[in-house]
Amino acid sequence: MSDRHTVLLCDDSRALRMLTTQQLDACGYALAGEADNGVRAVEQYLALKPDVVLLDLVMPKVDGKAALKRILELDPAAKVVVLSSLGAQNDIEQCLAMGAKSYLQKPIDRDTLARVLADVLAPANA
Repeated sequence: MSDRHTVLLCDDSRALRMLTTQQLDACGYALAGEADNGVRAVEQYLALKPDVVLLDLVMPKVDGKAALKRILELDPAAKVVVLSSLGAQNDIEQCLAMGAKSYLQKPIDRDTLARVLADVLAPANA
C-alpha cells in the first residue's frame, strides 16, 4: 500500500489529464483514476474512494456541478477540488457553497496544485 495520497482526475480534456497526471506525480501524489465526464466521475469515486477529486466543471453528460452534488450526497466527507477555466467565478463560488474544498484555475500551475492539495488534505484545524 502506497503512502501517497490518491487523486481522481475528472476532465474531458485528455491533454489536460496527461499534463496534470505528470504534475501530480511530481508533487508526490498517486493517480487513482480518471474520468472524462460527470457520470464516470461519480462511478470512479465510488469504485476508487480517492483521497481527493479534481473535478472539471465543464464536462459532457453530467457537468462538474451535478457530479459534485452527487459525490457529496454519497460521501459528505469527500474532498473535491473544482477545476475551472478563467471567468467562472460565479460557478466556483456556487461549488464552494455546495461543499467543494477548493478550486484550481486552468491551466493548472504545479506549485498551486501542490499547495491546494496539501491544504485540502491537511487534518482539519489540527
